[in-house]
Amino acid sequence: MDKVSPLAAPQLREELRSYLSELAADDPRAIWQQERQEGLSSGIDEVFHFFFDDHDFDKGDVGVVFFDPQEVAAVGAVKQALDAMLKVVGDKSDDDFVVHRLWVNVTTSARAAQEVLAA
Repeated sequence: MDKVSPLAAPQLREELRSYLSELAADDPRAIWQQERQEGLSSGIDEVFHFFFDDHDFDKGDVGVVFFDPQEVAAVGAVKQALDAMLKVVGDKSDDDFVVHRLWVNVTTSARAAQEVLAA
């Protein structure tokens, strides 16, 4: 029997966890390529749309997507790492992002956010 989530948008939380999983991977390009072969839109562009265009993921999302401010902060760190990369790399390809020296900040913050959201 499924337990009822106290969150207003548990499905969005699961989508967020999926994106974090991609970003936490050693090399998300394999995941993105597989998703594209399945007919899905996937890659760094979709990551940016999800985190910056489609959702705020801020303190207003506590009770909606997040259980507490610590989760907001953890996802905020991922957004900061992505934003820092965008400022340096610009509008480039998946490869340009993943091979850049700053990508480790994205991976590290995504892994930390996964841990916080799993707790």
